[in-house]
Amino acid sequence: MSRCTKTSGLEIHHKRRDGGNGIDNAEVLCQNCHAATSTYGLEGKSPPEFSPHIKELALYLAGNQCQCKRTGGCH
Repeated sequence: MSRCTKTSGLEIHHKRRDGGNGIDNAEVLCQNCHAATSTYGLEGKSPPEFSPHIKELALYLAGNQCQCKRTGGCH
């Protein structure tokens, strides 16, 4: 499975809606990969935004690159 190589338009995605706002629930995705997740735009209560610190840490740990490894057409 190859990794998405996008480095711009990155967003921090909650892996689980009820997983909290810690780094363990953060995933860096480009806009296209984020929109392709099963929970993007889903009705219901959205989790609160990640803090600026968690966003910066997630980007750093991801190497400022999309972390999507999904197959089947994020792009």
